[in-house]
Amino acid sequence: MRILGIHSKFIKIKAIEKATYDCDDLAADQKEQNIDQECVIIFMALEKEDEKNFASVQEQLLADTNKRLAQLGCSLLILYPYVHLTSHPASPKFSLTKMKELEKIFAQKVDVVRAPFGWYKSFQFENLGHPLSEWSAHYHPGDKIKIRDPEKEKRKGAEFSNYIIVDLNGKEYPVNPDNFLQCPVFINPSIEYQNLKIFVENEFKQGEDNQQIPMHIKLMKEHKLLDYCEVSEKGHFKWYPKGLLIHQLMLDYAAQIAYDWGAFQMKNPLLIRGDHNVVGELMGEFHERDYQVDGGRGICYLRYASDPLAFPFMNKVRFSHKQSPLKVYEEANCFRNEQQGEVSGLKRVRNFHMTDMHAACISVKEAQAEFEKLCFIFADIMNNIISNKRWVLGWEGTVDFYQENKDWLINISKQIGVPAFFKLMPQMSHYYAIKNEFQAITEDQSNIQVSTVQWDVKDGPRFDIGYINEEGNKIPCPVILHASSFGSIERSLCALLENIALDIKNQKIPMFPLWLSPSQVRIIPLSENHLDYAKNLCRKITQQGIRIDVDDRSESLSKRIRDAEKEWLPYIIVIGNKEIEQEKLSVRIRSQKENLNLNTEQIIELIKEELADMPQRKMMWPQYLSKRPI
Repeated sequence: MRILGIHSKFIKIKAIEKATYDCDDLAADQKEQNIDQECVIIFMALEKEDEKNFASVQEQLLADTNKRLAQLGCSLLILYPYVHLTSHPASPKFSLTKMKELEKIFAQKVDVVRAPFGWYKSFQFENLGHPLSEWSAHYHPGDKIKIRDPEKEKRKGAEFSNYIIVDLNGKEYPVNPDNFLQCPVFINPSIEYQNLKIFVENEFKQGEDNQQIPMHIKLMKEHKLLDYCEVSEKGHFKWYPKGLLIHQLMLDYAAQIAYDWGAFQMKNPLLIRGDHNVVGELMGEFHERDYQVDGGRGICYLRYASDPLAFPFMNKVRFSHKQSPLKVYEEANCFRNEQQGEVSGLKRVRNFHMTDMHAACISVKEAQAEFEKLCFIFADIMNNIISNKRWVLGWEGTVDFYQENKDWLINISKQIGVPAFFKLMPQMSHYYAIKNEFQAITEDQSNIQVSTVQWDVKDGPRFDIGYINEEGNKIPCPVILHASSFGSIERSLCALLENIALDIKNQKIPMFPLWLSPSQVRIIPLSENHLDYAKNLCRKITQQGIRIDVDDRSESLSKRIRDAEKEWLPYIIVIGNKEIEQEKLSVRIRSQKENLNLNTEQIIELIKEELADMPQRKMMWPQYLSKRPI
């Protein structure tokens, strides 16, 4: 903190206009303050470093100022916020809060007037001009005082007090960290309950501490999907064409899900202003690790999720009770400044892409119906794309919400067909009263959250997101649902690769789902004499929206087939004289471990039937392998 002290004959202050969102609310008669008596003016600027230990700074200011007041025999103190004393100011929200606290503390001993915070102001004063009438100081945070951390105290509410395992029949089993392994469900050898056991062990921090490099890192490198970027920091990746294609296809499918659900898509900026009070409240409550950006116009933050910008967007959307729920979707490029030891491959990254869906609901009944829809949609994603039979459902929420809605919550798990683990807290720690997490179990017996649905009871009133009722009045929505189909694309790809690693471990054939396979068909001509036929066939199949390439390299047939197998090509077509003469193609189908003789139309029909209505994109690199760089 930096201050400039003045012993003055008087001071006149006039608030002109607001300079920031975090400011004092002033009525018309509060904008002018005329103090026509002797006073001590403290011009002060709180600095960024003060946020680390304000108690220390505050103690120094109190001791110094009270001593000055006693020396001068003055009983009127003017606290004047003056950010221009520093080039490293604290956040406006922090400064305003601390100025108010200082006003109350000083008021216990002297009369205090606080000049308006967050306003452009004019002022006049007359320095009394004696040797003690001017002084300055720079107070640094010390580390002798143990500072009270309100955020940590607030997060104590997130400590869980109740733990409940729910089996496939909906029966509850209360457990705790000491006795959970004795839960009867774990006697059952079925994969559902063994997956649940791994998840609960991890939640209680009693799972295996595996120090090996996760398999998904090995696979993502082998298949040239993405890799670490040496000119960036850890947790930020470079994407190769194959990985980028999978990334974009996942986004396509997430958008398709959102549109079918009834959402409209929007897009918001990456930067969040640090001085927006309502958004700041949300960010502080969620307490994520922020990336700070200073472009010379004040501190901003790279967004950690879509919420801080999606909610102001939704605030501006006018909709009636007949148009509810209001559903929006955003593909949000997000940043979280995770600690060095926490970053691990694609499991925990610093830059990721979220598929965020929100529904502003006008009633609890409406919210419950939408919550269920989303759960069933996301269960299909887990079963059919990410992690079939290798996932569980985790829940977090308050004891009260669980008790009031127990039958409904348990029935969701029963209908989805997976066991569940509930962690319950005595009071809300964030914005949600309940949320679930679709957790994929990995090859190294850890778990990865993919989809989630969350029941938000705070942000409707907080952001004034509401509907127009029959009387024409705007009513805040009592529930806003947060949902994410793929969580983040990075985590979903991680879970998918880990699921494939489990297939390898269990001696099953590893492969991507057909719609996500970078190349879906490879043609291998026996020799250069068969290349023209291969190229014509490639053009014909490409016209059907199928990704196909031709291995026209001069390598041996066995090596080219081996390379296609290593790349997990779903369909391999070998072209020789026999195939050209008979117009029947030898097709190796990876998923079926067999070769079939099919004509071109049969191949196309077979592939299209398997693709169904999943998204398709064109190949993002040369179709001929001889043209591809390494």
